[in-house]
Amino acid sequence: MKKRLLALLLAALMVLSMAACAGSNTSSETPSTQEPASNTTTETPAAENNNGGVATAPADPATEELADEQVFHYYMGSEPSTLDPWMNNSGSASIIIAAIHEPMLRPSLEGEGWEPGLCDSYEKSEDSTVHTLHLREGAKWEDGTDITVEDIYNSYLRVLNPELGSSIAYRYFPILNAEEYYMGEATEQELGIKIRDGNLIQFTTKKPYDYFVDMMTSDGFAPVQTAAAEAYGDMYGTDVDKIVASGPFKLVEWTHQHSMVLEKNENYWDAENVKLETLDVTITVDQNTIMGMFQNGELSLFKVGNELLPQYADDPTLETDTRLKVTFIEFNPRNEFLANKNIREAFSIAFDRQIFAEQVMHNGKLAAYGLVPYGVRGVDGGDFREQNGNIVTDASDPSEIERAQQLLDTGLEELGKTVEELQEGFSIQCLESGKTQAQAIQNMWKTNLGVEMPVSVVDFNVLLPMLMEGTFDCVIGGGQDSNYRDPEGFMNFIYEEGKWDDPEFLALMEKVQTQTGDERIQTWMEIERLVLENFIYIPQVYAENNWVFQSNVRGVKIFTYGYEFDFKDVYLVKE
Repeated sequence: MKKRLLALLLAALMVLSMAACAGSNTSSETPSTQEPASNTTTETPAAENNNGGVATAPADPATEELADEQVFHYYMGSEPSTLDPWMNNSGSASIIIAAIHEPMLRPSLEGEGWEPGLCDSYEKSEDSTVHTLHLREGAKWEDGTDITVEDIYNSYLRVLNPELGSSIAYRYFPILNAEEYYMGEATEQELGIKIRDGNLIQFTTKKPYDYFVDMMTSDGFAPVQTAAAEAYGDMYGTDVDKIVASGPFKLVEWTHQHSMVLEKNENYWDAENVKLETLDVTITVDQNTIMGMFQNGELSLFKVGNELLPQYADDPTLETDTRLKVTFIEFNPRNEFLANKNIREAFSIAFDRQIFAEQVMHNGKLAAYGLVPYGVRGVDGGDFREQNGNIVTDASDPSEIERAQQLLDTGLEELGKTVEELQEGFSIQCLESGKTQAQAIQNMWKTNLGVEMPVSVVDFNVLLPMLMEGTFDCVIGGGQDSNYRDPEGFMNFIYEEGKWDDPEFLALMEKVQTQTGDERIQTWMEIERLVLENFIYIPQVYAENNWVFQSNVRGVKIFTYGYEFDFKDVYLVKE
Protein backbone atom coordinates (compact mmCIF):
# COMPACT_ATOMS: atom_id res chain seq x y z
CA MET A 1 0.00 0.00 0.00
CA LYS A 2 2.99 2.31 0.22
CA LYS A 3 2.79 3.22 -3.48
CA ARG A 4 -0.87 4.14 -3.11
CA LEU A 5 -0.23 6.28 -0.04
CA LEU A 6 2.54 8.09 -1.91
CA ALA A 7 0.13 8.90 -4.74
CA LEU A 8 -2.47 10.24 -2.30
CA LEU A 9 0.06 12.36 -0.45
CA LEU A 10 1.44 13.79 -3.68
CA ALA A 11 -2.07 14.84 -4.62
CA ALA A 12 -2.62 16.46 -1.22
CA LEU A 13 0.69 18.30 -1.45
CA MET A 14 -0.19 19.64 -4.89
CA VAL A 15 -3.33 21.15 -3.37
CA LEU A 16 -1.25 22.48 -0.47
CA SER A 17 1.18 24.15 -2.84
CA MET A 18 -1.50 25.64 -5.07
CA ALA A 19 -3.72 26.72 -2.18
CA ALA A 20 -0.90 28.52 -0.42
CA CYS A 21 -0.24 30.46 -3.58
CA ALA A 22 -3.72 31.32 -4.00
CA GLY A 23 7.97 3.59 -20.61
CA SER A 24 4.33 2.67 -21.32
CA ASN A 25 4.69 -1.10 -20.93
CA THR A 26 1.17 -1.65 -22.26
CA SER A 27 0.02 -5.22 -22.56
CA SER A 28 -0.43 -6.91 -25.92
CA GLU A 29 -2.98 -9.36 -24.53
CA THR A 30 -6.39 -9.27 -26.16
CA PRO A 31 -9.05 -7.60 -23.98
CA SER A 32 -12.08 -9.66 -23.02
CA THR A 33 -15.17 -9.48 -25.23
CA GLN A 34 -17.79 -10.90 -22.88
CA GLU A 35 -21.39 -9.82 -23.20
CA PRO A 36 -22.33 -6.56 -21.45
CA ALA A 37 -24.33 -6.63 -18.25
CA SER A 38 -28.09 -6.40 -18.43
CA ASN A 39 -30.43 -4.08 -16.52
CA THR A 40 -28.65 -0.96 -17.71
CA THR A 41 -30.09 2.52 -17.71
CA THR A 42 -29.20 5.07 -20.34
CA GLU A 43 -27.94 8.38 -18.97
CA THR A 44 -28.95 11.35 -21.08
CA PRO A 45 -26.76 14.46 -21.25
CA ALA A 46 -29.18 16.58 -19.26
CA ALA A 47 -28.89 18.08 -15.79
CA GLU A 48 -31.08 18.77 -12.80
CA ASN A 49 -29.32 21.81 -11.37
CA ASN A 50 -26.81 24.38 -12.46
CA ASN A 51 -23.90 24.01 -10.09
CA GLY A 52 -21.53 23.05 -12.88
CA GLY A 53 -20.14 26.50 -13.64
CA VAL A 54 -20.71 29.64 -15.65
CA ALA A 55 -20.19 30.93 -19.17
CA THR A 56 -19.05 34.28 -20.48
CA ALA A 57 -21.37 36.48 -22.58
CA PRO A 58 -24.09 34.40 -24.35
CA ALA A 59 -22.52 32.41 -27.17
CA ASP A 60 -24.30 32.22 -30.52
CA PRO A 61 -21.88 32.89 -33.38
CA ALA A 62 -24.76 32.87 -35.87
CA THR A 63 -26.10 36.14 -34.43
CA GLU A 64 -22.85 38.11 -34.15
CA GLU A 65 -20.17 39.19 -36.60
CA LEU A 66 -16.98 37.27 -35.92
CA ALA A 67 -13.64 39.04 -35.62
CA ASP A 68 -11.26 38.48 -38.52
CA GLU A 69 -8.58 37.12 -36.19
CA GLN A 70 -9.74 34.26 -33.95
CA VAL A 71 -6.87 34.20 -31.44
CA PHE A 72 -7.48 33.78 -27.70
CA HIS A 73 -4.62 34.94 -25.46
CA TYR A 74 -4.34 32.90 -22.28
CA TYR A 75 -1.70 32.68 -19.52
CA MET A 76 -0.38 30.17 -17.03
CA GLY A 77 1.54 30.87 -13.84
CA SER A 78 3.95 27.97 -14.19
CA GLU A 79 5.44 25.61 -16.73
CA PRO A 80 3.54 22.28 -16.90
CA SER A 81 5.81 19.36 -16.12
CA THR A 82 3.70 17.25 -18.48
CA LEU A 83 0.64 17.39 -20.72
CA ASP A 84 0.04 13.67 -20.28
CA PRO A 85 -3.53 13.27 -18.93
CA TRP A 86 -2.51 10.17 -16.98
CA MET A 87 0.53 11.76 -15.31
CA ASN A 88 -0.56 15.34 -14.68
CA ASN A 89 -1.35 16.55 -11.16
CA SER A 90 -1.63 20.27 -11.91
CA GLY A 91 -4.96 22.06 -12.21
CA SER A 92 -3.59 24.70 -14.55
CA ALA A 93 -2.08 22.10 -16.88
CA SER A 94 -5.43 20.27 -16.94
CA ILE A 95 -6.92 23.17 -18.88
CA ILE A 96 -4.40 22.75 -21.69
CA ILE A 97 -4.63 18.96 -21.55
CA ALA A 98 -8.40 19.09 -22.03
CA ALA A 99 -7.96 21.38 -25.03
CA ILE A 100 -5.60 18.87 -26.64
CA HIS A 101 -6.98 15.53 -25.42
CA GLU A 102 -10.73 14.97 -25.78
CA PRO A 103 -12.28 13.61 -22.56
CA MET A 104 -14.46 10.52 -22.76
CA LEU A 105 -17.42 12.82 -22.05
CA ARG A 106 -17.43 16.60 -21.84
CA PRO A 107 -18.60 18.30 -18.63
CA SER A 108 -21.85 20.20 -18.73
CA LEU A 109 -22.42 23.63 -17.23
CA GLU A 110 -25.46 22.09 -15.59
CA GLY A 111 -23.27 20.22 -13.14
CA GLU A 112 -25.23 16.98 -12.85
CA GLY A 113 -25.00 16.25 -16.56
CA TRP A 114 -22.58 15.71 -19.43
CA GLU A 115 -22.23 16.35 -23.12
CA PRO A 116 -20.91 14.00 -25.81
CA GLY A 117 -17.15 13.92 -26.15
CA LEU A 118 -14.99 11.15 -27.47
CA CYS A 119 -17.91 8.91 -26.52
CA ASP A 120 -21.48 9.72 -27.48
CA SER A 121 -23.44 7.59 -25.01
CA TYR A 122 -23.21 6.36 -21.44
CA GLU A 123 -25.19 3.65 -19.66
CA LYS A 124 -24.99 2.28 -16.14
CA SER A 125 -26.47 -0.78 -14.46
CA GLU A 126 -29.25 -0.35 -11.95
CA ASP A 127 -26.84 -0.96 -9.10
CA SER A 128 -24.34 1.58 -10.49
CA THR A 129 -21.49 -0.92 -10.75
CA VAL A 130 -21.33 -1.48 -14.53
CA HIS A 131 -20.72 1.54 -16.76
CA THR A 132 -20.71 1.32 -20.56
CA LEU A 133 -19.63 4.01 -23.03
CA HIS A 134 -19.81 4.02 -26.82
CA LEU A 135 -16.87 5.41 -28.77
CA ARG A 136 -18.23 7.70 -31.47
CA GLU A 137 -17.82 6.63 -35.05
CA GLY A 138 -15.15 8.38 -37.10
CA ALA A 139 -13.17 9.90 -34.21
CA LYS A 140 -9.55 10.49 -35.26
CA TRP A 141 -6.21 11.51 -33.84
CA GLU A 142 -4.60 14.66 -35.19
CA ASP A 143 -2.47 12.53 -37.54
CA GLY A 144 -5.63 11.21 -39.21
CA THR A 145 -5.55 7.69 -37.74
CA ASP A 146 -8.66 6.24 -36.10
CA ILE A 147 -9.19 6.46 -32.36
CA THR A 148 -10.06 2.96 -31.16
CA VAL A 149 -11.46 1.33 -28.06
CA GLU A 150 -8.06 -0.35 -27.77
CA ASP A 151 -6.53 3.11 -27.33
CA ILE A 152 -8.90 3.67 -24.41
CA TYR A 153 -8.23 0.25 -22.90
CA ASN A 154 -4.46 0.56 -23.24
CA SER A 155 -4.50 3.98 -21.58
CA TYR A 156 -5.81 2.37 -18.38
CA LEU A 157 -3.31 -0.48 -18.52
CA ARG A 158 -0.57 2.10 -18.92
CA VAL A 159 -1.50 4.23 -15.89
CA LEU A 160 -2.02 1.13 -13.74
CA ASN A 161 1.48 -0.08 -14.52
CA PRO A 162 3.57 1.19 -11.56
CA GLU A 163 6.62 1.41 -13.80
CA LEU A 164 5.04 4.48 -15.42
CA GLY A 165 5.30 6.20 -12.04
CA SER A 166 2.04 8.15 -12.25
CA SER A 167 1.28 10.06 -9.04
CA ILE A 168 -2.44 9.98 -9.88
CA ALA A 169 -2.82 6.23 -10.41
CA TYR A 170 -5.07 6.15 -7.32
CA ARG A 171 -7.77 8.03 -9.26
CA TYR A 172 -8.46 4.88 -11.26
CA PHE A 173 -8.74 2.56 -8.26
CA PRO A 174 -12.59 2.73 -8.17
CA ILE A 175 -12.42 0.29 -11.10
CA LEU A 176 -12.74 -3.33 -10.01
CA ASN A 177 -9.32 -4.83 -9.19
CA ALA A 178 -7.50 -1.72 -10.46
CA GLU A 179 -5.64 -1.25 -7.19
CA GLU A 180 -4.83 -4.95 -7.03
CA TYR A 181 -3.56 -4.86 -10.62
CA TYR A 182 -1.41 -1.83 -9.76
CA MET A 183 0.00 -3.69 -6.75
CA GLY A 184 0.70 -6.81 -8.81
CA GLU A 185 -2.01 -8.78 -7.00
CA ALA A 186 -4.48 -9.20 -9.91
CA THR A 187 -4.21 -10.14 -13.58
CA GLU A 188 -5.32 -8.14 -16.59
CA GLN A 189 -8.19 -10.58 -17.07
CA GLU A 190 -9.46 -9.75 -13.56
CA LEU A 191 -9.40 -6.00 -14.22
CA GLY A 192 -12.86 -4.42 -14.46
CA ILE A 193 -12.30 -2.96 -17.94
CA LYS A 194 -13.58 -4.85 -20.97
CA ILE A 195 -13.96 -4.17 -24.68
CA ARG A 196 -17.41 -5.10 -26.00
CA ASP A 197 -18.70 -5.55 -29.51
CA GLY A 198 -19.75 -2.38 -31.33
CA ASN A 199 -17.12 0.10 -30.16
CA LEU A 200 -18.13 -0.26 -26.52
CA ILE A 201 -15.82 0.07 -23.50
CA GLN A 202 -17.22 -1.20 -20.23
CA PHE A 203 -16.09 -0.50 -16.66
CA THR A 204 -17.07 -2.52 -13.61
CA THR A 205 -16.51 -0.67 -10.34
CA LYS A 206 -15.66 -2.30 -7.03
CA LYS A 207 -18.71 -0.74 -5.39
CA PRO A 208 -21.72 1.28 -6.53
CA TYR A 209 -20.59 4.54 -8.13
CA ASP A 210 -23.64 6.57 -9.10
CA TYR A 211 -21.31 9.47 -9.94
CA PHE A 212 -18.91 7.50 -12.16
CA VAL A 213 -20.07 9.61 -15.10
CA ASP A 214 -18.48 12.65 -13.42
CA MET A 215 -15.11 10.90 -13.59
CA MET A 216 -15.57 10.31 -17.31
CA THR A 217 -15.70 14.09 -17.87
CA SER A 218 -12.25 14.56 -16.34
CA ASP A 219 -9.20 15.39 -18.46
CA GLY A 220 -7.42 12.65 -16.50
CA PHE A 221 -9.58 10.03 -18.24
CA ALA A 222 -8.85 11.27 -21.78
CA PRO A 223 -7.18 8.45 -23.76
CA VAL A 224 -3.77 8.79 -25.37
CA GLN A 225 -2.78 7.20 -28.65
CA THR A 226 -1.33 3.74 -28.05
CA ALA A 227 1.41 4.15 -30.66
CA ALA A 228 2.55 7.48 -29.17
CA ALA A 229 2.44 6.14 -25.60
CA GLU A 230 4.58 3.18 -26.59
CA ALA A 231 7.01 5.38 -28.52
CA TYR A 232 7.53 8.02 -25.82
CA GLY A 233 6.81 6.17 -22.55
CA ASP A 234 6.89 8.47 -19.55
CA MET A 235 8.15 11.28 -21.80
CA TYR A 236 4.79 11.48 -23.54
CA GLY A 237 3.37 14.97 -23.11
CA THR A 238 6.69 16.64 -22.27
CA ASP A 239 7.31 18.37 -25.60
CA VAL A 240 5.55 19.46 -28.76
CA ASP A 241 6.72 16.43 -30.75
CA LYS A 242 5.65 13.94 -28.06
CA ILE A 243 1.90 14.61 -28.05
CA VAL A 244 -0.83 13.40 -30.42
CA ALA A 245 -4.05 15.40 -30.07
CA SER A 246 -7.63 14.21 -30.11
CA GLY A 247 -9.26 17.41 -28.87
CA PRO A 248 -10.35 20.65 -30.53
CA PHE A 249 -6.77 21.96 -30.54
CA LYS A 250 -3.31 20.60 -31.20
CA LEU A 251 0.01 21.79 -29.76
CA VAL A 252 2.23 23.32 -32.45
CA GLU A 253 4.78 25.29 -30.39
CA TRP A 254 6.18 24.96 -26.86
CA THR A 255 8.94 27.32 -25.83
CA HIS A 256 9.61 25.96 -22.38
CA GLN A 257 9.23 28.36 -19.46
CA HIS A 258 7.91 30.97 -21.87
CA SER A 259 4.93 30.12 -24.09
CA MET A 260 2.76 27.61 -25.95
CA VAL A 261 0.76 27.87 -29.15
CA LEU A 262 -2.25 25.66 -29.86
CA GLU A 263 -4.03 25.63 -33.22
CA LYS A 264 -7.37 24.26 -34.32
CA ASN A 265 -7.27 20.50 -34.89
CA GLU A 266 -8.83 19.93 -38.33
CA ASN A 267 -9.22 16.21 -37.58
CA TYR A 268 -11.28 16.85 -34.43
CA TRP A 269 -14.67 15.16 -34.57
CA ASP A 270 -16.53 18.49 -34.17
CA ALA A 271 -14.03 20.73 -35.99
CA GLU A 272 -16.73 22.50 -38.02
CA ASN A 273 -18.12 24.05 -34.84
CA VAL A 274 -14.76 25.22 -33.46
CA LYS A 275 -14.38 28.91 -34.35
CA LEU A 276 -11.13 29.68 -32.52
CA GLU A 277 -8.08 29.28 -34.77
CA THR A 278 -5.32 29.81 -32.18
CA LEU A 279 -4.89 29.56 -28.42
CA ASP A 280 -1.79 31.59 -27.54
CA VAL A 281 -0.45 30.83 -24.04
CA THR A 282 2.01 32.99 -22.10
CA ILE A 283 3.80 31.40 -19.13
CA THR A 284 4.57 33.92 -16.39
CA VAL A 285 4.05 34.28 -12.66
CA ASP A 286 4.63 38.05 -12.58
CA GLN A 287 1.29 39.63 -11.64
CA ASN A 288 2.31 43.11 -12.80
CA THR A 289 3.19 41.69 -16.21
CA ILE A 290 -0.12 39.83 -16.39
CA MET A 291 -2.17 42.87 -15.42
CA GLY A 292 -0.30 45.09 -17.84
CA MET A 293 -0.79 42.63 -20.71
CA PHE A 294 -4.53 42.45 -20.00
CA GLN A 295 -4.90 46.22 -19.83
CA ASN A 296 -3.02 46.50 -23.14
CA GLY A 297 -5.27 43.94 -24.80
CA GLU A 298 -2.50 41.32 -24.99
CA LEU A 299 -4.42 38.85 -22.82
CA SER A 300 -8.04 37.81 -23.30
CA LEU A 301 -8.69 37.26 -19.59
CA PHE A 302 -7.30 38.17 -16.19
CA LYS A 303 -7.64 36.50 -12.78
CA VAL A 304 -8.63 39.16 -10.27
CA GLY A 305 -7.12 38.69 -6.81
CA ASN A 306 -9.52 39.22 -3.93
CA GLU A 307 -7.67 42.38 -2.94
CA LEU A 308 -8.42 43.83 -6.41
CA LEU A 309 -12.09 42.89 -6.54
CA PRO A 310 -13.39 46.37 -5.59
CA GLN A 311 -11.55 47.75 -8.62
CA TYR A 312 -13.35 45.34 -10.97
CA ALA A 313 -16.70 45.06 -9.16
CA ASP A 314 -18.59 46.91 -11.91
CA ASP A 315 -16.87 45.19 -14.84
CA PRO A 316 -19.66 43.58 -16.92
CA THR A 317 -17.39 40.67 -17.86
CA LEU A 318 -16.57 39.69 -14.26
CA GLU A 319 -17.30 36.00 -13.64
CA THR A 320 -16.93 34.24 -10.29
CA ASP A 321 -15.98 30.57 -10.21
CA THR A 322 -16.62 28.93 -6.84
CA ARG A 323 -14.18 26.03 -7.01
CA LEU A 324 -14.79 22.74 -5.24
CA LYS A 325 -11.80 22.90 -2.91
CA VAL A 326 -11.12 23.23 0.79
CA THR A 327 -7.87 23.91 2.65
CA PHE A 328 -7.30 22.75 6.19
CA ILE A 329 -4.90 22.47 9.12
CA GLU A 330 -3.93 18.84 9.72
CA PHE A 331 -2.95 17.63 13.19
CA ASN A 332 -0.96 14.43 13.72
CA PRO A 333 -2.75 12.46 16.47
CA ARG A 334 0.46 10.47 17.03
CA ASN A 335 2.09 13.55 18.53
CA GLU A 336 2.12 13.37 22.32
CA PHE A 337 0.19 16.63 22.73
CA LEU A 338 -2.02 16.40 19.67
CA ALA A 339 -3.14 12.92 20.69
CA ASN A 340 -5.23 14.75 23.29
CA LYS A 341 -8.64 15.69 21.88
CA ASN A 342 -9.10 18.63 24.28
CA ILE A 343 -5.87 20.22 23.07
CA ARG A 344 -6.84 19.70 19.41
CA GLU A 345 -10.23 21.28 20.00
CA ALA A 346 -8.68 24.22 21.82
CA PHE A 347 -6.43 25.01 18.86
CA SER A 348 -9.34 24.54 16.46
CA ILE A 349 -11.48 27.06 18.32
CA ALA A 350 -8.59 29.53 18.69
CA PHE A 351 -8.27 29.70 14.88
CA ASP A 352 -10.52 32.57 13.78
CA ARG A 353 -11.23 31.55 10.20
CA GLN A 354 -13.46 34.56 9.60
CA ILE A 355 -10.59 36.98 10.26
CA PHE A 356 -8.27 34.65 8.35
CA ALA A 357 -10.57 34.71 5.32
CA GLU A 358 -11.02 38.48 5.47
CA GLN A 359 -7.48 39.63 6.22
CA VAL A 360 -5.28 36.91 4.73
CA MET A 361 -7.43 35.67 1.85
CA HIS A 362 -9.21 39.03 1.38
CA ASN A 363 -12.62 37.36 1.07
CA GLY A 364 -14.65 36.76 4.22
CA LYS A 365 -17.23 34.52 2.58
CA LEU A 366 -14.57 31.83 1.98
CA ALA A 367 -14.37 30.92 5.68
CA ALA A 368 -14.82 27.14 5.89
CA TYR A 369 -16.82 25.52 8.69
CA GLY A 370 -16.92 22.08 7.07
CA LEU A 371 -14.69 19.80 4.99
CA VAL A 372 -17.09 19.67 2.03
CA PRO A 373 -17.46 22.95 0.12
CA TYR A 374 -20.66 24.45 -1.22
CA GLY A 375 -21.73 23.07 -4.61
CA VAL A 376 -21.41 19.37 -3.75
CA ARG A 377 -24.50 17.21 -4.19
CA GLY A 378 -26.53 16.53 -1.09
CA VAL A 379 -29.75 14.71 -0.25
CA ASP A 380 -32.52 14.87 -2.85
CA GLY A 381 -30.40 16.96 -5.20
CA GLY A 382 -29.75 19.66 -2.61
CA ASP A 383 -26.47 21.17 -1.45
CA PHE A 384 -24.44 19.03 0.98
CA ARG A 385 -22.88 21.99 2.80
CA GLU A 386 -26.18 23.77 3.33
CA GLN A 387 -27.81 20.57 4.57
CA ASN A 388 -25.03 19.53 6.96
CA GLY A 389 -24.53 23.08 8.23
CA ASN A 390 -21.54 24.66 9.98
CA ILE A 391 -19.93 21.98 12.13
CA VAL A 392 -17.00 23.69 13.83
CA THR A 393 -17.00 26.83 15.97
CA ASP A 394 -14.14 29.26 16.41
CA ALA A 395 -12.88 32.48 17.96
CA SER A 396 -15.17 34.55 15.75
CA ASP A 397 -17.62 33.84 18.59
CA PRO A 398 -16.00 35.65 21.57
CA SER A 399 -17.65 33.29 24.06
CA GLU A 400 -15.71 30.40 22.54
CA ILE A 401 -12.29 31.83 23.41
CA GLU A 402 -12.75 31.21 27.14
CA ARG A 403 -13.88 27.65 26.42
CA ALA A 404 -10.79 27.09 24.25
CA GLN A 405 -8.53 28.14 27.14
CA GLN A 406 -10.39 25.80 29.48
CA LEU A 407 -9.98 22.92 27.02
CA LEU A 408 -6.26 23.60 26.71
CA ASP A 409 -5.83 23.69 30.48
CA THR A 410 -7.79 20.44 30.83
CA GLY A 411 -5.74 18.74 28.14
CA LEU A 412 -2.43 19.77 29.68
CA GLU A 413 -3.62 18.66 33.11
CA GLU A 414 -4.58 15.26 31.67
CA LEU A 415 -1.08 14.90 30.23
CA GLY A 416 0.68 16.34 33.26
CA LYS A 417 2.36 18.92 31.03
CA THR A 418 2.94 22.67 31.04
CA VAL A 419 2.46 25.35 28.37
CA GLU A 420 6.24 25.61 28.08
CA GLU A 421 6.49 21.89 27.36
CA LEU A 422 3.66 22.22 24.83
CA GLN A 423 5.53 24.96 22.97
CA GLU A 424 8.51 22.65 22.71
CA GLY A 425 6.38 19.62 21.92
CA PHE A 426 5.25 20.40 18.41
CA SER A 427 5.71 22.93 15.63
CA ILE A 428 3.82 24.20 12.61
CA GLN A 429 5.06 22.92 9.25
CA CYS A 430 4.38 24.67 5.94
CA LEU A 431 5.87 25.25 2.52
CA GLU A 432 7.52 28.60 1.74
CA SER A 433 4.45 29.56 -0.31
CA GLY A 434 2.26 29.04 2.78
CA LYS A 435 4.41 30.96 5.25
CA THR A 436 2.06 33.96 5.46
CA GLN A 437 -0.89 31.70 6.26
CA ALA A 438 1.09 29.83 8.91
CA GLN A 439 2.25 33.03 10.59
CA ALA A 440 -1.31 34.38 10.69
CA ILE A 441 -2.54 31.23 12.44
CA GLN A 442 0.50 31.23 14.74
CA ASN A 443 -0.46 34.75 15.82
CA MET A 444 -4.09 33.76 16.44
CA TRP A 445 -3.03 30.90 18.70
CA LYS A 446 -0.71 33.22 20.60
CA THR A 447 -3.43 35.87 21.02
CA ASN A 448 -6.29 33.52 21.92
CA LEU A 449 -4.43 30.83 23.90
CA GLY A 450 -1.21 32.49 25.02
CA VAL A 451 0.78 29.77 23.26
CA GLU A 452 3.43 30.64 20.68
CA MET A 453 4.06 27.65 18.42
CA PRO A 454 7.20 27.77 16.24
CA VAL A 455 6.79 27.78 12.45
CA SER A 456 9.06 25.55 10.38
CA VAL A 457 9.22 26.31 6.66
CA VAL A 458 10.18 23.06 4.94
CA ASP A 459 10.92 22.04 1.37
CA PHE A 460 8.42 19.92 -0.56
CA ASN A 461 10.91 17.04 -0.65
CA VAL A 462 11.26 17.20 3.14
CA LEU A 463 7.56 17.52 3.93
CA LEU A 464 6.55 14.57 1.75
CA PRO A 465 8.45 11.90 3.76
CA MET A 466 7.27 13.55 6.99
CA LEU A 467 3.68 13.02 5.87
CA MET A 468 4.39 9.49 4.66
CA GLU A 469 6.13 8.45 7.87
CA GLY A 470 3.80 10.30 10.22
CA THR A 471 6.60 12.45 11.68
CA PHE A 472 4.90 15.81 11.05
CA ASP A 473 3.12 17.74 13.82
CA CYS A 474 0.81 20.32 12.32
CA VAL A 475 0.68 21.07 8.58
CA ILE A 476 -1.00 24.31 7.50
CA GLY A 477 -2.37 24.91 4.01
CA GLY A 478 -2.99 21.32 3.00
CA GLY A 479 -6.28 20.59 1.38
CA GLN A 480 -8.47 18.61 -0.93
CA ASP A 481 -10.17 19.19 -4.25
CA SER A 482 -12.17 16.81 -6.39
CA ASN A 483 -12.90 15.99 -10.02
CA TYR A 484 -16.51 15.18 -9.18
CA ARG A 485 -19.33 16.77 -7.20
CA ASP A 486 -19.58 14.15 -4.49
CA PRO A 487 -18.69 14.29 -0.77
CA GLU A 488 -16.47 11.21 -1.17
CA GLY A 489 -13.98 13.36 -3.05
CA PHE A 490 -13.36 15.42 0.10
CA MET A 491 -13.24 12.75 2.80
CA ASN A 492 -12.28 9.37 1.37
CA PHE A 493 -8.58 10.32 1.48
CA ILE A 494 -8.68 10.20 5.29
CA TYR A 495 -9.59 6.52 5.12
CA GLU A 496 -7.21 5.73 2.27
CA GLU A 497 -4.21 7.34 3.97
CA GLY A 498 -4.82 5.15 7.02
CA LYS A 499 -3.73 7.79 9.54
CA TRP A 500 -6.84 7.55 11.73
CA ASP A 501 -7.98 4.20 13.11
CA ASP A 502 -11.01 5.35 15.10
CA PRO A 503 -13.41 2.32 15.20
CA GLU A 504 -16.56 4.40 14.64
CA PHE A 505 -14.97 6.15 11.66
CA LEU A 506 -13.80 2.86 10.12
CA ALA A 507 -17.27 1.32 10.58
CA LEU A 508 -18.95 4.26 8.84
CA MET A 509 -16.41 4.12 6.01
CA GLU A 510 -17.13 0.42 5.47
CA LYS A 511 -20.86 1.14 5.54
CA VAL A 512 -20.76 3.96 2.99
CA GLN A 513 -18.92 1.75 0.49
CA THR A 514 -22.06 -0.38 0.08
CA GLN A 515 -24.64 2.40 -0.23
CA THR A 516 -26.06 4.49 -3.07
CA GLY A 517 -28.29 7.54 -3.45
CA ASP A 518 -29.46 9.63 -0.51
CA GLU A 519 -28.65 6.86 1.97
CA ARG A 520 -24.99 7.14 1.01
CA ILE A 521 -25.05 10.95 1.23
CA GLN A 522 -26.55 10.76 4.73
CA THR A 523 -23.71 8.50 5.84
CA TRP A 524 -21.15 10.94 4.43
CA MET A 525 -22.80 13.64 6.54
CA GLU A 526 -22.29 11.47 9.62
CA ILE A 527 -18.67 10.89 8.63
CA GLU A 528 -17.98 14.61 8.18
CA ARG A 529 -19.45 15.42 11.60
CA LEU A 530 -17.45 12.64 13.25
CA VAL A 531 -14.18 13.72 11.63
CA LEU A 532 -14.61 17.38 12.52
CA GLU A 533 -15.79 16.64 16.04
CA ASN A 534 -12.46 14.90 16.60
CA PHE A 535 -10.45 17.95 15.40
CA ILE A 536 -7.76 16.25 13.34
CA TYR A 537 -8.61 18.22 10.21
CA ILE A 538 -9.41 21.89 10.84
CA PRO A 539 -11.12 23.59 7.87
CA GLN A 540 -9.58 26.91 6.79
CA VAL A 541 -11.17 28.32 3.64
CA TYR A 542 -13.02 27.33 0.49
CA ALA A 543 -11.85 28.51 -2.92
CA GLU A 544 -13.11 31.09 -5.37
CA ASN A 545 -11.62 32.51 -8.56
CA ASN A 546 -12.72 35.75 -10.19
CA TRP A 547 -12.09 36.44 -13.88
CA VAL A 548 -12.55 39.40 -16.20
CA PHE A 549 -12.45 39.15 -19.99
CA GLN A 550 -11.91 41.38 -22.96
CA SER A 551 -15.33 42.61 -24.12
CA ASN A 552 -15.16 40.76 -27.45
CA VAL A 553 -14.81 37.29 -25.87
CA ARG A 554 -17.70 34.85 -26.11
CA GLY A 555 -18.33 31.25 -25.14
CA VAL A 556 -15.72 30.51 -22.46
CA LYS A 557 -17.08 27.81 -20.15
CA ILE A 558 -15.84 27.94 -16.56
CA PHE A 559 -16.30 24.83 -14.41
CA THR A 560 -16.40 24.57 -10.63
CA TYR A 561 -14.60 21.21 -10.54
CA GLY A 562 -12.19 19.35 -12.78
CA TYR A 563 -10.46 21.51 -15.37
CA GLU A 564 -11.54 25.12 -15.03
CA PHE A 565 -11.87 26.31 -18.65
CA ASP A 566 -13.21 24.83 -21.87
CA PHE A 567 -12.14 26.70 -25.01
CA LYS A 568 -13.97 24.57 -27.57
CA ASP A 569 -16.87 27.01 -28.03
CA VAL A 570 -14.88 30.24 -27.67
CA TYR A 571 -14.99 32.88 -30.39
CA LEU A 572 -14.26 36.60 -30.72
CA VAL A 573 -16.64 39.22 -32.16
CA LYS A 574 -15.97 42.46 -33.98
CA GLU A 575 -16.27 45.62 -31.90
